[in-house]
Amino acid sequence: MNVFSKLKAGAAAAVIGVSLACAAGAQAETIVKIATVDGEGDLLKNPYWAYTEVFGTILSNQTGGRYTVQVFPNGQLGDLESLLEQNIRGTIQIAAGLSTGHLAAYYPPVQVLDMPYAFPNLEIARKVLDGEFGQNLSDKIAAEAGVRVLSYMPSAFRNFSNSVRPIHTPADMEGLKMRTQSIPVHLELVKALGASATPIAWAELYNALQTGVVDGQENAPYTMLLANLQEVQKYYTLDHHLTNIPIVTINEEFYQGLSDADKKAFDFAARQATFAMLGIITAKESQDLKVIRDAGIEIYQPTPEEFQLFVKATKAPVAAVLKDIVGQDLLDELDAAVEKASAE
Repeated sequence: MNVFSKLKAGAAAAVIGVSLACAAGAQAETIVKIATVDGEGDLLKNPYWAYTEVFGTILSNQTGGRYTVQVFPNGQLGDLESLLEQNIRGTIQIAAGLSTGHLAAYYPPVQVLDMPYAFPNLEIARKVLDGEFGQNLSDKIAAEAGVRVLSYMPSAFRNFSNSVRPIHTPADMEGLKMRTQSIPVHLELVKALGASATPIAWAELYNALQTGVVDGQENAPYTMLLANLQEVQKYYTLDHHLTNIPIVTINEEFYQGLSDADKKAFDFAARQATFAMLGIITAKESQDLKVIRDAGIEIYQPTPEEFQLFVKATKAPVAAVLKDIVGQDLLDELDAAVEKASAE
């Protein structure tokens, strides 16, 4: 064979090789569906868009493009309850933006995270949930519910707002109709403060506040703005009664079907996406509060003495309810994890 013939043969072999590699790559590519009810396109207004964008980019890079993320924002695939059901069935691989209330329907002990005033600050909450306590809880959820926690995101503290009067102490809560999630712990917390707890779906909250079905609600600043609740409220009290912990879950069967290397890629992408989302939320909280204030809402920061009145009114009655749901052992484990993280 002359040199020219050898070059042609080599080129043909190269083309065939590339074609086979491309075909193998195409066959190996897996679409990972992520669904959320939140918006897209603006990282500052829609923090979950930061999560999905970072997650998708890093996962693709880490796996050589074998996994491609397909995002379904704006509730395209249903509300959060529906997204969790689809995630459990495996119709979608990842559901973003869930709360403990959603997971509690399948694994009630997850409500331990709804203990009021459990975490002294967000740094401690993140250490606890990124550590052994959070991992053990994720394993238990996976075993019972069929989905694993991919990301815990202690993002901010939840606070009470209302349209009737300023809330400085628990006494000011007396008689207010306060929207809550359908979570026993949340219901007991509001009841302990003297208000009337009214479970209302997130999608219906704006209208419920606008029409006076309820007087108030409780959410973090950025969450209020996501639903434009500043338009239908007058007072906002920074009582920090609960840690806002959005949760991203991954179908357990899908996750366990990954190779060890791919599991590490998914976990790494989730950590980086969590870092991105929490960074945005933290960086803009002062701006969020300014937007809320500029909308005409009066913001109040309780004094240390007033803050302790909220703690005293809620911790004992909520702990009693939680003990029946999650068990004293899990409550003690959480206390020990917080103490350890605080010491570190």
